[in-house]
Amino acid sequence: MTRLADIFTRKAPPAVDTTPLAQARQPERQQRMAEALRGLLADYRNGAAAPLKNGHANGHAHAELTLSPLIEVATTLWTRVLRFDAADPAWADRDRVVIAQHEHGRLLRAVLELTGVEQAHLALGLPGLDPVFGPPGQALAFAVGSAIAERMMAARFGKSLVDHRTWVIATPADIAGGLSYEAASLAGVFKLAKLAIIVDDTPTQGHASSDEMLERFASWGWATKRVGAQDPAAISAAFTIALRARKPLLIACRKPQAAPLSALRPAERAIAEDLREAWRAAGARNTTARRGWLKRLARHAQVADFDRAINSRLPDGWRDIARAERMRLAETDEALSPLVAGHRFVEAMAAALPDLVGGAPSPQGKPATAPLQGAIPIDAGDYSGRHIAFGAAETALAGVVAGVCSHGGLTVVAETSAAGADCLPQTLRPLARDGRRIVHVLVEQHSDPAAAAALPLASLRAIPNLHVFRPACAVETAECWELALQRDDGPSVLIQSALPMQRWREEGTENACARGGYVAAGLYDARAATLIASGAELPVALEARSLLADAGISVAVVSLPCWSLFANQNEAYRADVLGDAPRLGVEAGSDFGWGRWLGAQGQFIGAASLGAMAARPGEYFRVTAEALVIAVRKKL
Repeated sequence: MTRLADIFTRKAPPAVDTTPLAQARQPERQQRMAEALRGLLADYRNGAAAPLKNGHANGHAHAELTLSPLIEVATTLWTRVLRFDAADPAWADRDRVVIAQHEHGRLLRAVLELTGVEQAHLALGLPGLDPVFGPPGQALAFAVGSAIAERMMAARFGKSLVDHRTWVIATPADIAGGLSYEAASLAGVFKLAKLAIIVDDTPTQGHASSDEMLERFASWGWATKRVGAQDPAAISAAFTIALRARKPLLIACRKPQAAPLSALRPAERAIAEDLREAWRAAGARNTTARRGWLKRLARHAQVADFDRAINSRLPDGWRDIARAERMRLAETDEALSPLVAGHRFVEAMAAALPDLVGGAPSPQGKPATAPLQGAIPIDAGDYSGRHIAFGAAETALAGVVAGVCSHGGLTVVAETSAAGADCLPQTLRPLARDGRRIVHVLVEQHSDPAAAAALPLASLRAIPNLHVFRPACAVETAECWELALQRDDGPSVLIQSALPMQRWREEGTENACARGGYVAAGLYDARAATLIASGAELPVALEARSLLADAGISVAVVSLPCWSLFANQNEAYRADVLGDAPRLGVEAGSDFGWGRWLGAQGQFIGAASLGAMAARPGEYFRVTAEALVIAVRKKL
């Protein structure tokens, strides 16, 4: 075990690099390197460079790119400050760079090319960078999550293995609005000293002045600094502050008047060989540091655990604990809600999964809930806890935990209300595309009859490679949690009802939810109709089946907790489960997407249809057993 005394007595690195690149340290050479970068950007502007893959920015001729102040800033950052090695752009202890603009993607692609990143890596996107193209504030929330993950990993494995920073390159529009305000405030509360924003300080119509921007961030506990974008000494001084500050830093770069890149003549864009060598040397500036890190990793007492965590592998034996907890929940006679059952399951798994961390909002005046019950929350002085308390910052939660997930090394389970989950789709799409494991829990409250109809089920189910689970009892909850945790190729969402449900499954040996859907009650062949439901509506469907059985009508009930898993089954299995009898889909929400399971003769029963059938006030969004019985009788 590495001793803390050994970690903190190691010689600290200088604030700004003082090794190699003697040529690049000369102001004239530094400026020439920036001009080389500017010339390569002009080539991109005129279509000389190949476009980036994976939806990142490219050099379309219609996109007029002006001489950004970030050119000089990026030159200084990559040649003197950034912890980055072009030979291994995915190095686990590299600095993270988050960008929010396609224009910045072109700029930083040029930097990567000049520093010597192999074209094979560049063809796959932006190695070593995290493009976050979304609504304003999304990139900052992502960066805050990355910085939180770095601090939590350092608390667990020590500074000798985890000691890097997160940099955000943004415009004023990217850090304006409620989402960024919540994320920035959270960074100030946690004193994320290894987080810095580099923002283009250009007054634009419709945005607050830079003075207001700096004052606002200062009020949230940030350090702020304004520099001239073409003053290398001032830029270096600002980076020195970033490396020594005990709080997050906002660096505002004043943009000079300049001509567009297309105004440069081809001769001015030619890159001299000595400048290419200087940029290559910048890319290799941390090669020795990376090799030293690899040696420390090989000698570290937690090397196996670190390698497993950073590569998103779960510890051996976790399935046995999951299976045992599933059996315990199958044997309980207590009427548990899926939410409570989920909390019990995750709490049981916490000891077996040391990488598991939770996050949840705790609005003032409302009872706090969390997926990891009893976990110690992190704070500005101690990041060794396993719970991120978001307070009232519920809007920023999805973006922040996406950053925690993408950093690597942690398995995140985040819990929020279903009504506040509208921002989830835009954060889950890139995680689903990149195959990142993360589990979001949406709490389905039933105190408000309209709450169920507000669930974003349709938009979530439409995301490729996202598994949406809606369990209907304690046993199904344990099964869905097991399936979500075992995924190593994409995210999952569990929609868990807070409504207590009596256990109707007595067998928990086999994971019935693994196939996405199954016959929960009734016969496969002799059925007059099939009720298809999940979540809170499944017990109602089972009650309706009992009422119909008393009337001599045989009905089968199909539990469909995960559409995507069910869609992956072979056609014969799906046909066997759904049957040939008329099908009725039951869900207190939209009928969007239900047609694929109901067929041409099927019927949906939910928010879109119950209003006309409601016998009593307040039942517009409620699914009742009596309403299902009436619907089945009419269908037959």
